[in-house]
Amino acid sequence: MDEMSKSNIPISEGRLQRASQNQEVYISKFRQVLLRHGLTMGLMCLGCVLFPSVLVALFSSIDNLFLNINRYALASLGLGLFMFLYLRFISRKLNYRQIFWIGYLFFISIIEEIGFRLSLPILFSEFFFKEYSFLIGIFLSNLLFASLHYFTLRWKLKACIFTFLGGMGLSRLFYETGDITLVVMVHLVVTFLNTPSAPEKVNT
Repeated sequence: MDEMSKSNIPISEGRLQRASQNQEVYISKFRQVLLRHGLTMGLMCLGCVLFPSVLVALFSSIDNLFLNINRYALASLGLGLFMFLYLRFISRKLNYRQIFWIGYLFFISIIEEIGFRLSLPILFSEFFFKEYSFLIGIFLSNLLFASLHYFTLRWKLKACIFTFLGGMGLSRLFYETGDITLVVMVHLVVTFLNTPSAPEKVNT
């Protein structure tokens, strides 16, 4: 088969990603995730926390962390042990690349929860909606959350629908507890189980 014919064959779909005609579009490198998704989410979160109302809500949401620091430290150790055992169970090596990936998942869990569960509902409520602002803000922030996964990570529509529903569940957990640390930890567990290791090249 000549090179022209090969270039017209879509790259095989991963479990989450849509098929691609172009290897550069298929997310197969750690740096692609960092630049396309991590940078997008990070800048959005940074922009949100510049608003005073968001900062006030953020400081309030971490009160429980400082009041129960020992409990959260113990929970973090348990979470780390769970991740280690799970990686052994699925036969993944705990090398530097894997450690950096888990660090990235922790980072993305923090900024996505601050951005989409805490900040955007507040900002949508303040600037765009008056009546029913609470529910509309939550809905729109999670719709944006799922949509960004569709475009930045090229996830399949089905995966993005589940992402939206999961985001709505995390929003409910946050507004019932007011504890962003707890929600970040839940997000980290779900994200780790969904994508336990960095993306790799898919053979065609």
